[in-house]
Amino acid sequence: MAEVQLINLTKRFGRRVLAVDHIHLTVKDREFLVLLGPSGCGKTTTLRMIAGLEEVTEGTILIDGEDVTYLPPRARNVSMVFQNYAVWPHMTVYENIAYPLRLKKVPRDEIDRRVKEVAELTKIVELLDRYPSQLSGGQQQRVALARAIAVKPKVFLMDEPLSNLDAKLRVHMRTELKAIHHQTQATTIFVTHDQSEAMSMADRIVVMREGRIEQVGTPEEVYEKSANMFVASFIGLPPTNFFYTEVRRENDALKLVHPYFTLTLSPEQAARLKDYTKSRLVLGVRPENLLLTTEDQALFSVEAMVVEPQGSHQIIAFQMDDQIVKIVAPAYPKVWPGERIHVTFRPERIRFFDPETQQAVGDEA
Repeated sequence: MAEVQLINLTKRFGRRVLAVDHIHLTVKDREFLVLLGPSGCGKTTTLRMIAGLEEVTEGTILIDGEDVTYLPPRARNVSMVFQNYAVWPHMTVYENIAYPLRLKKVPRDEIDRRVKEVAELTKIVELLDRYPSQLSGGQQQRVALARAIAVKPKVFLMDEPLSNLDAKLRVHMRTELKAIHHQTQATTIFVTHDQSEAMSMADRIVVMREGRIEQVGTPEEVYEKSANMFVASFIGLPPTNFFYTEVRRENDALKLVHPYFTLTLSPEQAARLKDYTKSRLVLGVRPENLLLTTEDQALFSVEAMVVEPQGSHQIIAFQMDDQIVKIVAPAYPKVWPGERIHVTFRPERIRFFDPETQQAVGDEA
């Protein structure tokens, strides 16, 4: 397989639209890397530039050290799986998989061996004589994947290949794709706007916004140590709760004052903010790190507004002025709308953000 390097990669559409904004990124050999972000953030355009389907405005693309920036798609040794699968309706499954190999003039016996090998890997052996119209969406997706694997490319590119599947099948195919990746050890770049998909599949996640890279890290890093408020709010469902506070230093104590509570930081937490000189600070607390407790242990008490049962847990929403805050709590004891609840924070899981720059602050940022 191969390492992919994007150096100062830029894409403009006309004079006004900057779709990809001078990004630098290295995809490691055999890595499963996910480009994640909202619609219009530039992730698919980036993938299409790597594939050679979109012209590069500025910058360089290296695959295994070779400059492929201006090579046609067929010369890049990459395979792409599209959102709509793009299987040929007039060909059987066998012919769909074999066709790119015939274009490469692979010997007939080798074609037969590879088709059967990838059909076994993707669990479609019994479908080889069928036409696409006889297949479900999930089966067509497997055919497209098998066709991409059969040509043994250096890099696999996948543009939201699961988005057309129903929710249950989509979750199942995540596991299948990850298992195939482990078996093939293929360098893979996968585009999605679904953060749970990214978290469950990626070795590393690249979070993008408005053509720029906001953070690159493992799923654990982007979740636990979000680089800024955008990443903290985009990764995780329900998203991070933000509390805007005033910073007060009283004697040797550092306090964060909110209209609903005053939080006195531990010496360890205060040490993380020793270089922070501004008077305002944002607390970022994920819903599972707000804890229900007893009244005497509570940081604040509020009235539950909405309760969403989820089977294994319940999501409790309450209001702080014009802000909706959510807690992920155990399923029992059951909380009811209108019930008064007592809440505290898991102190070691609090994140700090600068309200002006929205960047994380503190030694652990």
